[in-house]
Amino acid sequence: MTLDRYGPYLVVLDPESDSVPVFTEAGTWVGTAEHADAITDLIHAHETCSRSTHDPDQKD
Repeated sequence: MTLDRYGPYLVVLDPESDSVPVFTEAGTWVGTAEHADAITDLIHAHETCSRSTHDPDQKD
């Protein structure tokens, strides 16, 4: 098992599993990507939801 970083996000890569847990470096749970190719999609969805939920005035 290894940890990898995507900017402020951490992912857990387990060679025995296709699913990839993703969380922020502060420990906030983001979700589980079905496979490594879906990590960036999950992060993008989390950032989009976070901006619209927490700060509606924040620009893209």
